[in-house]
Amino acid sequence: AVVVTTPGGEVLALISKPSFDPNLFTLGQNYKPLSPSSYLSIPDILNDNDNQPLLNRAISGVYPPGSTFKIVVAASGLNNKIIDENFEVEDTGSIDVGVFTFSNWYFTQYGKTDGSLNVVGGIKRSNDIFFYKLAEKVGASKISQTAMDFGLGQKLGIDLAGEAKGLIPTRKWKEKTIGEPWFLGDTYLYGIGQGYVLTTPLQVNAWTQVIANGGSLYQPHLLINQKSKIKNQKFLNDKTISLIREGMVESCSPGGVA
Repeated sequence: AVVVTTPGGEVLALISKPSFDPNLFTLGQNYKPLSPSSYLSIPDILNDNDNQPLLNRAISGVYPPGSTFKIVVAASGLNNKIIDENFEVEDTGSIDVGVFTFSNWYFTQYGKTDGSLNVVGGIKRSNDIFFYKLAEKVGASKISQTAMDFGLGQKLGIDLAGEAKGLIPTRKWKEKTIGEPWFLGDTYLYGIGQGYVLTTPLQVNAWTQVIANGGSLYQPHLLINQKSKIKNQKFLNDKTISLIREGMVESCSPGGVA
């Protein structure tokens, strides 16, 4: 799935693969798709249970957001004044919690560590150790609250049917749904966008857009004559936005993970 928007919520591109030729549903049995590699008939589309071409993954597919969620975790720590630009974590490569080991991708793949990192360096290197410890310091409850400020766990209101809400987990949700308490390991996984959190690609676009435009969450829309509506604003301070932006720019610079 691919979602491209302006910083003000106007959707420029919305792509979901595998796709299909909608003319098959409207132009009758004599219509033949131009590409032989596409679905050639309506039954081909309806019977593909493995690839589910009718699922619009951009707005209806829900997935663990992975490291993109580190933006939300960083925002929660900074905006709640739990950390500032001077907070640092030493990258140890891995952390043991009981019988479980939580590693950083750089250590797992290359056997190396990133040294001491602040929030800008943590984003630049997408360092899992930094975000494990940051999530532990911030706590799952505050992370979830910040995530909801960014519009997660709810529909953003795009002008298309079928948008999914995703899932922002809480301690009460886990106890009720899974029948287990919330563990430190759950917080670690939450801090790097794994575990129970589920988001749509549209939501990933939305929280990145908030950082890009200076702090406003817009309702996404495709209709070009529709006025952009603000769903939430001024929930991040300027310092938070500035530090996260700096980390994102550095992630796309020499030495950054992107």
